[in-house]
Amino acid sequence: MNRNSSLELYLEYLKYERNLAKNSISSYKKDLIQLNSFLKDNNVLNIGDINLVIFRKFLKSLDCKNYSNRTIIRKYSAFINYFRFLEENKIMKSNISKFINVPRKRIKYYTVLSRDEMVKLFDSMKTVSSLDIRDRTILELLYSTGARVSEIENMMLGDLNLKNNEIKVMGKGRKERIVYVNQIALYWLDRYIKDARNELSFNSKRKSYSRDGHLFLNIRGSGLTSRSIRDIVKKNVRLAGIKKNITPHSIRHSFATHLLQEGAGIREIQELLGHENISTTEIYSHMDIEKIKSDYRKFHPRAG
Repeated sequence: MNRNSSLELYLEYLKYERNLAKNSISSYKKDLIQLNSFLKDNNVLNIGDINLVIFRKFLKSLDCKNYSNRTIIRKYSAFINYFRFLEENKIMKSNISKFINVPRKRIKYYTVLSRDEMVKLFDSMKTVSSLDIRDRTILELLYSTGARVSEIENMMLGDLNLKNNEIKVMGKGRKERIVYVNQIALYWLDRYIKDARNELSFNSKRKSYSRDGHLFLNIRGSGLTSRSIRDIVKKNVRLAGIKKNITPHSIRHSFATHLLQEGAGIREIQELLGHENISTTEIYSHMDIEKIKSDYRKFHPRAG
């Protein structure tokens, strides 16, 4: 089977059999297109002709790209899963997936906002225009729910259950979970829906309202993209005078870290974040230990 046909077959498998989210499939596709381009340059026409020597040559070509440890691990995972699929379906001649060793994951301590910085961020935000109210609501929801940026992007009006302070979100692997909205976020959400969203959904030229069901809309009445949400976060962090590289995911990390500092258990945080594996959530306990050590060295009179 040629390279492109095998890739298309695998992407269909991810979509229909594995039921993966669009963003996950997009990441797999990007990594595998990179592999296909290398194979094309090296005159490997059929995916079944790849062997360990060729694949190691490809991995060596990645060294000069200066990818982060996390990106490299993701790429290795994409290649291994792809090869396993090809091997199980007798498309690939050699079983090379078992000879690929994934690099060790380095512990990364994420950038988070302190509770004082979160207050500073919210207090600095203007709430005059419809866009101001929308942006404030987005940041309040990110911090109240710990949702991923893709989950905020894909929130629909029909997912809201404001009587119970709940929102249904679609997480990784298209798994649904419930996230909870605190009273402050609920106030801004109610204000956004009643006032700002109607204004954003109205098309003055057509004299009609948009039928787009996404919760958060842009000025054209269409759903906001993840990129737009990232820009909104970065802009408001900068305007607040906070000198940190903060993204929507940083606010998710801040949400989890603050819960841990207030005494929430790792299992409860795992459920709220929608982590499939508890080891993913345990990074926050390491972060808190580092904070404790830092505070000890800073404040203990004999820490030296």
